[in-house]
Amino acid sequence: MGAEVLIEGKGKRWVRKVRKIPVFVGGILLILFAKPNPPGMVVGMILIVAGESIRIWAAGHLQKNETLTVSGPYAYVQNPLYIGTILIATGFCIFADNIYLLGVVTFVFCFHYIPYKKKVEGDRLRKIFGNRFEDYDRRVPDYIPRWVPYSRGGGSWEFRRFIENSEEGIFLLNMAGVLLILSRPCWISFFRGAL
Repeated sequence: MGAEVLIEGKGKRWVRKVRKIPVFVGGILLILFAKPNPPGMVVGMILIVAGESIRIWAAGHLQKNETLTVSGPYAYVQNPLYIGTILIATGFCIFADNIYLLGVVTFVFCFHYIPYKKKVEGDRLRKIFGNRFEDYDRRVPDYIPRWVPYSRGGGSWEFRRFIENSEEGIFLLNMAGVLLILSRPCWISFFRGAL
């Protein structure tokens, strides 16, 4: 029994790692084929900053599997991290002036990622929190925020949670992506000169 759980746990971790490969391939393609222009850079940066701000706010409130998080952005919407993610992805596609990747990202996010996450996370939260999650799930929308908070109680933003939820890595990756796209002309000319 214990070995089965260990194998199942390793298998899930392996699947999670494999599922990240298309994200990294997409990021590399975005950087390699980036053609930033001033208007796109401004709009893209606004979306990237807005998305990362939402993710930072959400990560500082999220207490995975400890308690049903209903504070911060979770008082208004069930999936603030995903909202932040799609804003960041859209921002990067606009920043890099890549309409094709924007279409792919939007399609995959809407028709694969959202339904998959809704099922997996909904089942997990229902199993852990039962009726409390059922009530939250009924009363709080997935992506369009409600006007009044679900709960006024709950926790406050904590840096410790931000770190526990590994948001600093996402923040650093976003910064690196912006810098790589901005510096693309320099490193492209360097590699062309070296060949």
